[in-house]
Amino acid sequence: MVSRTSPDGSGLTHRAVEVLRLSHGGGWNVGSGFLVGRQWVLSAAHNVLDAAVLLVRRVDESEHPAEMVMVDEIGDVALLAVPGDASLADLPPVRFARVDRSRVAVIDECWTVGFPRWKERKGQPGSAPQRESAQVDGEIPTGSNLRTSLLELRGRSMPRSSGGRGSSEWQGMSGAVVFARGPAGRAYAVGLVTEHHAPQGSSVLTVAPLDRWADATQRTPWGRELGLGALIDLPRPDDAAAFPSGHMNLRRSLPDFTDRDETIEEAKALLTDRLTETCPLVVLHGMAGVGKTELANEIGHRLAATFTHARIRVDVAAAATADAAMVEVLAEFGLSGDELPRDPAKRRREYQSRLRQGPSLLLLDNVSEARQAGPLLPESPGTAVIVTSRTTLASVDGADRLRLDPLPDPDGLRLFERIVGAGAVDADRPSANKIVQLLAGLPLAIRIAAAQLVMRRGSLARYLSDLMDETRRISRLEGEDRGVRSSFELSYRSLRPDTARLFRRLGVLPGRDFTAGVVARTGDVGDEDAERMLGELMDRHLIEVAGEDRYRLHDLLRLYAKERMADEESPSDRRDAFRRSLSWYGDLLHEWMSRPGAHEQPPAEAIAWFAHESLNVQAGLRAAADAEEHELVVRIAESLYGLLFYRAHWEEMEAVKDLAVRAARHVGDAPAELGSLVHLAEARRILGRPTEAVPLYERALDVVRSMDDPGKEAWVLTHFGDFQCDLDRPEQALERYAEAQAIFQARDDAGGETWLAAHIADAHRQLGQHADAARVLEQTMATAERRGDREGVVWCAWHLALAYDGLGRFADAEEVLGPAIDFHREMRNKAGLATMLCILGDVHRHAGRLSDARPAYSEALDLLIEIDAPSRVREVRELLASLPRDGGHRP
Repeated sequence: MVSRTSPDGSGLTHRAVEVLRLSHGGGWNVGSGFLVGRQWVLSAAHNVLDAAVLLVRRVDESEHPAEMVMVDEIGDVALLAVPGDASLADLPPVRFARVDRSRVAVIDECWTVGFPRWKERKGQPGSAPQRESAQVDGEIPTGSNLRTSLLELRGRSMPRSSGGRGSSEWQGMSGAVVFARGPAGRAYAVGLVTEHHAPQGSSVLTVAPLDRWADATQRTPWGRELGLGALIDLPRPDDAAAFPSGHMNLRRSLPDFTDRDETIEEAKALLTDRLTETCPLVVLHGMAGVGKTELANEIGHRLAATFTHARIRVDVAAAATADAAMVEVLAEFGLSGDELPRDPAKRRREYQSRLRQGPSLLLLDNVSEARQAGPLLPESPGTAVIVTSRTTLASVDGADRLRLDPLPDPDGLRLFERIVGAGAVDADRPSANKIVQLLAGLPLAIRIAAAQLVMRRGSLARYLSDLMDETRRISRLEGEDRGVRSSFELSYRSLRPDTARLFRRLGVLPGRDFTAGVVARTGDVGDEDAERMLGELMDRHLIEVAGEDRYRLHDLLRLYAKERMADEESPSDRRDAFRRSLSWYGDLLHEWMSRPGAHEQPPAEAIAWFAHESLNVQAGLRAAADAEEHELVVRIAESLYGLLFYRAHWEEMEAVKDLAVRAARHVGDAPAELGSLVHLAEARRILGRPTEAVPLYERALDVVRSMDDPGKEAWVLTHFGDFQCDLDRPEQALERYAEAQAIFQARDDAGGETWLAAHIADAHRQLGQHADAARVLEQTMATAERRGDREGVVWCAWHLALAYDGLGRFADAEEVLGPAIDFHREMRNKAGLATMLCILGDVHRHAGRLSDARPAYSEALDLLIEIDAPSRVREVRELLASLPRDGGHRP
């Protein structure tokens, strides 16, 4: 196992790795690297370029294939992934910092661990050399190498002398990550060893700073995971102790304060950059419990060197009036009793006078309305103000606003770990991860949960078990003097009655996000009223924006909304709101999918809508099934088939149709049960679980025969035959098809016979009887042409192309495919067109025309990506990858 990160860096040594590169000429190169988080390894770019084979060797001597994720040759930085090492799955990221070179200073506690040449041991011939690790301790002077923008690590340890002039025994250290000591003794990665100039002596290593790479990649998936957008500056200015404040009543700085570095740096810049010219004002706004007061307090401590006259906090919400809050500030300046001016106007003048006496920082905490803060704002430059609020305070002019969001899971886990202890988390990391996920990054909830665990000394697993009960989760998060519910309550009680009612009803929405449309239906209000109330909820940070016309409730706020619904409205009100929300989905789907041909080619607006709403619809169906709303389940599931089939989302199809079968059976809807049984069987056989499909087809035959509907019976028999083909039983499939054909002929159903012909041909092709398959399709296609059935002709044509392909009649196959391709282009059926193009690519490939196969597959791939069909995308990508790069003909 990899050691976890300790604040002082003591758990970092086992993250050092060797980066092994096998060149195309057969020689091995050894460099250094470092596991900076989960599967990610940082190394030097020159260690990995032009590699035939790339490996990472851990200190336990295990070797793992590595993949290059990004390479910056100019900065000499490379990021690798080691996806095959399962032990790295929960490795937390290291912290990163930039070196501030704007002033002369020395970062005097620095170190790196790498694998230099002088530590090499003899290995097996032809294998990668193996080296022992070396630790270099030293310091980084900020004023060295300014022109090259490089750093130097001046080491305090010396290797043995170099073996030859111009060569370096430190060769192999390149790629080693350099760490420096930061606030609270924490370790921060600041650079990467790139080389050692032998003439400089053995004590200096050249280091590439990591800040340029971090700035360029902070918005990538790995950049977000590694926290590259929140770099702090090193060396840090002296703390507040060196700058005593004349008047200070801030709360103590919490030793377990976690992250928020990016926001802190932005706030510090906003509060100080124009301090001599104006009165900077920063509004920290966010939902209840997100840590606004804590953050403002931390910023106040970190700005002690600037605001040496006063740093004063006043709880505006606790003060009866703005004048009462002003009195509290004056008391911190030493004015009270008889010294305090009695006339309000004189008090205000005294208040402003005190602020003008020196650099001051005011922290106006818990402001809910602009009028509370207005009288307290300074009038002269030199005083800055931090306001914390659950609203944006949009009417406060001249303010910079910084939104505070819940912590991402890695940061939330760090906060949790700092309170309960690294030992407790390491003992049961899966439970710790799940606890933090359930608390959804809300610092207040994390602090309460961690404090309860420390106080009770209970196990993480047991506490997790308690939290899993959604109906009691918020009750569990109550402390002696603080609680999640009471924190939410303040925001909720500030809402207007109609908005409060709408907020409660949002708790019945089972999906993760929602639109104004479903909110209006659920709340039983008009569209304009819904938009107005959503705006009020956003301003109070009771909901958040999740995209264009999309909103989201924090997980704990969703549970709180459910509580309020249960306490303030009747069960019938809740049931009606829930039904309205599901009916909104059902009505939209029915309107789209009841159009002629929609199940074969869903409307474009339905496809676009479902790309955003598919997870919400599934969550709604599960909730409806749990609530025994069977009619709604049946109705929605029936409309979903065409969309799920079009996108080839078979896992979703299985989940939806499994619920639909149960619901239809419960209400006695035989036609609905029949359709869902066949669709469920279809999904399971495509997912590779055919044995689970057998009883479904048998049940479907029982149901359809009880309905006395021969047409549907033939349909079921055809699907049953397809299933037999999947089991490699084409003879039994032909028996089922013969039963279906007899029914179609007895009913004079020419369309059914045309549809069935392709299935019969598929069975013949599976038996190797390509000529029989072609004969069946040629006869059926001729009949369809005489009837003027263009769709029937196209249906037969592309299946006939498969038969001709099997016979080696490639020109004939291409010829009959032409009209089928044109038809699907004309109909704008992207899924069908992708299928036609894949068949055309197969025909070209089998004929040896690989240069013609590539464009057909490529166009099909673009279409499949566009319609979001991941399993088919993988198949076509594999086909393209199998084609020779030159695209020529086969010999």
